Amino acid sequence: MSDRFELSFKNKVIKMWLVFMVPTVIVQILLLLFTEYPREILAGIPSIPTTLFFIWLYFHKRKQKKKENFA
Repeated sequence: MSDRFELSFKNKVIKMWLVFMVPTVIVQILLLLFTEYPREILAGIPSIPTTLFFIWLYFHKRKQKKKENFA
């Protein structure tokens, strides 16, 4: 049963996704409303934290596998 994906705040992956994406969306909305940046530039902003999240996820999964192998 541990193979199932748990969609709750107990899941560390969900927490980290929210930590990366919620501030990004807030900053993006504020920049859109209060600056004159072109929308094309603002549309690219979420790609940075998304990339960072997946890099973190890669290392997190790798760490979990090492932990399981030693246990």
